[in-house]
Amino acid sequence: MATAGVRGARWALATVGIAVLLAGATGRADDKKDEKNPLREELLKLNSITGDDAQRSKLSALVKDKDKAKKLALEAGKMLKEAKGKDNPFNYNGGLMVARLASFTKQYDVAEPFFESLIENATKIKSGSKIVTAYNGLVGMYYDQKKFALAAETCEKFLDLTGPQEVRNAHILFYDRLARIKAKEEKFDDALRIANDLIGLNKDTAGYFLQTKASILREQGKIDAAVDALNDALDKIDASKAFSKEEKDQEKDSVRYQLTGLYVDNKEIDKAAKQLEILIKRNPDNPTYKNDLGFIWCDHDMNLAESEKLIKEAIDLDIKAQEKLKKEGKLDEVKPNAAYLDSLGWVLFKQKKYKEALDPLKKAAADDEDGSHLEIWDHLGDCHMALGNKKDAIAAWEKGLKFEDISKRDGERRRKVSEKLKKARASD
Repeated sequence: MATAGVRGARWALATVGIAVLLAGATGRADDKKDEKNPLREELLKLNSITGDDAQRSKLSALVKDKDKAKKLALEAGKMLKEAKGKDNPFNYNGGLMVARLASFTKQYDVAEPFFESLIENATKIKSGSKIVTAYNGLVGMYYDQKKFALAAETCEKFLDLTGPQEVRNAHILFYDRLARIKAKEEKFDDALRIANDLIGLNKDTAGYFLQTKASILREQGKIDAAVDALNDALDKIDASKAFSKEEKDQEKDSVRYQLTGLYVDNKEIDKAAKQLEILIKRNPDNPTYKNDLGFIWCDHDMNLAESEKLIKEAIDLDIKAQEKLKKEGKLDEVKPNAAYLDSLGWVLFKQKKYKEALDPLKKAAADDEDGSHLEIWDHLGDCHMALGNKKDAIAAWEKGLKFEDISKRDGERRRKVSEKLKKARASD
């Protein structure tokens, strides 16, 4: 997706020679045809794309060339600024796609005014669904930037709205988001109060909001209490009359998957493995569950041969799924999942197959989109060190430390990698 993009040149009158001839014939050397901007032409076509599926498909195509996507977002930002006080060049559909494109490419200074314009537009025409979508996008944009105070403030503004009906119906979802955001602000009392209110006021969907409560407790470091909340969620989902059997099974799969993370946090690997084994039995073609079970076993030096088998099965299942999507025209490129390649490299490393491990680890780290994670580069550094490539190990650890932490576990890993790096440098 990060292939090099080339910004299209502006189209002017053909050549200097022609311009000179025209000047001689008419006496108007500076008379030029209107210049065209290919980026702007492409952006304005977004106005005509309607429907969620068509918009998703177009956005997926645009972000494949990340450099060009950034240029498109920046150009759209210029267009919006130029139109200040005049007609906005983008209708709601085009503006929403630009806002999402800018958010994806982290051009947040472009995305913000677009989301604000969308809110203004939707409010003016009193479209409840569009108001919800625009506010939801703005909250998500602030959340992605870790601007939790602004995200909370935007949620509260939405909750002050009294109509249309779609807005009132969405209040419960924005309360849920507000609870999770408050937890990120470490306002745990406020977050838990909102979550408990949601649980108490919505008996049939209490299982869903118990998951919110669990995420808050996990953020607070109360792992045992979070586990209790998720186990309670399983019971509440079973007892609910709001879900079909299929919906209950899907929701319980989500709860069990969250439980695996909590059990790993609590170093209860057997309990985490049990939940994943249940998930694999229910979803034998799901590569995520097989990869995760293989990884947590090998990461704790357990069942290494079975771990390798599960991870290889996950890679094969994922490739087959991608090939199917490509055949259906929904995917352009089939490539191994970076997380799964990292798992494969790590299980081979754990079996001291260092030369075999190096290739999948290097491929995982080379993935521009999904390889930017400290854990992957830490594994690559360990493998280089085991092979005696100290210089490469140091380079891998140095690069890994430049990435942002994704989870709380990354903080502990960052400390350990820093220690390894210090020791390796000292031994030069």
